[in-house]
Amino acid sequence: MDFIPQFTISLSNAFWFSLLFWISNLIILKIYPSHYKDRVLKMPRFEKGFQQIISVFNFFLFQGLIIVVLFMPLKVDSSYFIVGLVFFIISFMVYILSLIDYATSNPDRPVTKGVYKLSRNPQQISTIFMWIGIGLMTNSVLIISICVLQLFTVYPTFIAQEKFCLDKYGFDYQDYMKKAPRYFLFF
Repeated sequence: MDFIPQFTISLSNAFWFSLLFWISNLIILKIYPSHYKDRVLKMPRFEKGFQQIISVFNFFLFQGLIIVVLFMPLKVDSSYFIVGLVFFIISFMVYILSLIDYATSNPDRPVTKGVYKLSRNPQQISTIFMWIGIGLMTNSVLIISICVLQLFTVYPTFIAQEKFCLDKYGFDYQDYMKKAPRYFLFF
């Protein structure tokens, strides 16, 4: 594995995975009701400026990942490639299911069905795991390191989203918080 791999422009680069990510998002935005678009694109309010700074930093980290993989060749001959591909496929399926669960839920109630039973933040967590899969497929320690960093820098966003949901949904969301972990399964 390389920390910073050699950047190239090629059809065999990992950009296909970024493209798949963006196309799937655009399709779901197009086919589901407008309340979904309004809810999913809304930024949470932060109580402290530091939380907002970390959240903006996290946003730019993710945008950087999307751009960097455009120029990173897939290492199909690596032993990590299959592991990364499986990681990506499973995470992508969880991501799509989380978008569908979110889009088909009543906007006046917290989303608690499907993969939201396993995580209060399945969209963000599965996205990070998708990019870890890409990091494995490209043999990039840089991508994997950025993803691990994102598991921490996404925290202020989770806190702000939880406060918003507690204010909007009250006891229903408080009860949901007791049943579903913030990250995944038991974290």
